[in-house]
Amino acid sequence: METSVTLERALALTRSLNLPRQTEITPLSQLSGRILATPLSSKVDDPAFDNSAMDGWAVRAQDCTSEDTTLKIVGTSRAGGEQLPHVSTGQASRIMTGAPIPPGADAIVMVEDSDQEGELVKILGPARPGYIRKQGENLQKGQEILPTGTLIGPAELSLIATMGHHEAETLCKPTVAVISTGDELVQPGTNLSPGQIYESNSYGIASLVEKMGAIAKRYDVVHDNLEGLRTALNEAAESCDAILTSGGVSMGEWDLVRRLMEDEGQPLFWKVRIRPGGPPLCGSWKDTPLFGLPGNPVSSHVVFISIVAPWLAECMGANHELGPSLADRVTVKLSEDIKGAPKKLCMRRIRIEAGEGGLVATTHTHQGSGNIHSMVAHNGLTLLPPDTDGRAGETVDALWLR
Repeated sequence: METSVTLERALALTRSLNLPRQTEITPLSQLSGRILATPLSSKVDDPAFDNSAMDGWAVRAQDCTSEDTTLKIVGTSRAGGEQLPHVSTGQASRIMTGAPIPPGADAIVMVEDSDQEGELVKILGPARPGYIRKQGENLQKGQEILPTGTLIGPAELSLIATMGHHEAETLCKPTVAVISTGDELVQPGTNLSPGQIYESNSYGIASLVEKMGAIAKRYDVVHDNLEGLRTALNEAAESCDAILTSGGVSMGEWDLVRRLMEDEGQPLFWKVRIRPGGPPLCGSWKDTPLFGLPGNPVSSHVVFISIVAPWLAECMGANHELGPSLADRVTVKLSEDIKGAPKKLCMRRIRIEAGEGGLVATTHTHQGSGNIHSMVAHNGLTLLPPDTDGRAGETVDALWLR
């Protein structure tokens, strides 16, 4: 087991841990939140035919070069209509948004730029060829549009339907066990006794798991005894594809996750040179990948974002740009001094906002690793190199949380 590794080394070590990658056919109505297992190509041209981007008149542009043009109305083209009028010299066809362009017409006059008088229409504005949507200008039949590893959201779902697909091959969602440990933990909604706190980590971690496109299976709190912890890990290894624990990974007498993994598991590394989140543990239990997250809530979130989420994305074959992700790497200008960390990559919570000339970072709460409010009040994390303080006015790397 390696100890006190860099973040880069931790990520490299996690690549030896794998998840099963099975696929299934998923109907269109259930595709939201799924990850494509194969690329999707369009079955049709989009638009399927030249059509109008505006309500107005389909005309010949050469007929509308003077300021006082009157054209004869020869019919109507509407969306879903079948019979199209033919537009000849001196003629115009009424047309609706999305309707096919009648033969002979090559421009659109907006309805606002016209005045109808019986069977004639006076043209008061420009004829615009650019208001015709050309067949295939968005998608071409057979064109690969969505690559393998795409996370399907609302826009992707609409695009898949536009391409003519009623189903798609997707990755089967892996199931991840989420287990909090500690005698002091009780469920929210109950009365607290002296020394007790409400258990919150499993809820936040489970939400992060779901956001990455996996299924979270929350377990009851495991209290500080080896037998109960062993039983919970064995059960999780039998029924889940990976295990996330919270708490019990530091150096204390009752940090039992670390002790049990060292004695009976297959640990890969313990401690990562980051702040917050220094004491995570990673390895396998009964050949099931296990990540031991710190008990402090901010630390558990930071470790998940920086280590677990990239591992999950890679295991699921996520596309680098279109797959699930919890953060984007950006550069920000600091509005105030931010203290770094000796020998550790420092991930202070920051609020990232648009400013003059770029993104600006500010802080709004104290930075204690037990202050989960700081993850709500902020939307980013600094990436200050070890032994480096950030100075007001400097530009630094950061993670912009999604």
